[in-house]
Amino acid sequence: MIHFVRKLVRHLHWMMVLLLLVAGCAPLIGPYSPTAYQNATSLKATTLALMDKATQSYANHEREIESLMLEIDKAYEFVNGIPSNSISAKQWQILKKADGDLLGKFFLRWKERGVLTQVVIDEFKGLVADAFDEIICLEANKKEARNCSVKGGK
Repeated sequence: MIHFVRKLVRHLHWMMVLLLLVAGCAPLIGPYSPTAYQNATSLKATTLALMDKATQSYANHEREIESLMLEIDKAYEFVNGIPSNSISAKQWQILKKADGDLLGKFFLRWKERGVLTQVVIDEFKGLVADAFDEIICLEANKKEARNCSVKGGK
């Protein structure tokens, strides 16, 4: 009986080692997706352009905002559906979170105040642009490693 238990423990030990080796070879992040990259770059430009309109009445742009947020939700769902892509999905969640500090706060403030000053718009645009740049950089680095932390290629 003792011999059987030792043999069983040895087999379990090797099975655990094999399991850890297999898990260690799993990718930490999903593969590069040209669609995810296109979504991020396109939505960055669209979002920043819409944010510039916040000097005008929120009511005049409510449908555009709803449409934009739907497109951002689609981009999130796309990256969230790619296996091993939780880091990218988390970045999209932070950007779009309704009660977060980025788009959620910007659009809520615009809605509550009706219009925003250029100073407020520029402040939020910088934060939102940086968030999009992080998403874009992460996706680009899945294809080919590059330094995205330096602005303007300097």
